[in-house]
Amino acid sequence: MKIFVIGFHKTGTTSLELALNRLGFNVYGGDQKLLSIKNVSERQKYIKNILKQYNVVQDMPWPLFYKELYEMFPDSKFILTYRSPEKWIKSVVQFFAGIKFPLHQKIYGVPCAAGYEDIYLHKYNAHNQEVLEFFNGNSNFLVMEAGKNFDYGTLCGFLEVRAIPSEAFPHGRNNSKRLLPKFKWYRQLRSYYWNLKKGYN
Repeated sequence: MKIFVIGFHKTGTTSLELALNRLGFNVYGGDQKLLSIKNVSERQKYIKNILKQYNVVQDMPWPLFYKELYEMFPDSKFILTYRSPEKWIKSVVQFFAGIKFPLHQKIYGVPCAAGYEDIYLHKYNAHNQEVLEFFNGNSNFLVMEAGKNFDYGTLCGFLEVRAIPSEAFPHGRNNSKRLLPKFKWYRQLRSYYWNLKKGYN
């Protein structure tokens, strides 16, 4: 079984990765090279090689290629992880702030998250709407919304996994519960440090 997680970052993808690992699936994360391979046949060959070793892919920029992935693997499972736009953009800004990640610049077309919230939100909302329309009525498609149906029962039912873990659904490995990222001065300082360290501009 191949599973494609096609929700944007900060929508519970890490939690879902941990849960899928717990269920025995081999998960492959984000891959910046996808955006640099412009030739479709070469990109599809690259994707097929990855999926010889992994059951699942998740994290950016995989969600951007959901149509291509569906064309290649139409019988696979597709999961849209979702978070309300208000909570999503708040989490994105707290986590990424003014760090000028080259991958994010390619995706959103702006320098960073902080100060460009409207553009990030437009891209996020448009993606979710397009995915919902594309998979409308498809039984191999599931929406997992943070705070609502992020649980083993929903996931195992969709994947037809009979042995449902009794423990709580995992929480992602992030700093969302830390106090410092909530302060603008800290986000600015951290952004300056990472931009300088990595040579981002």
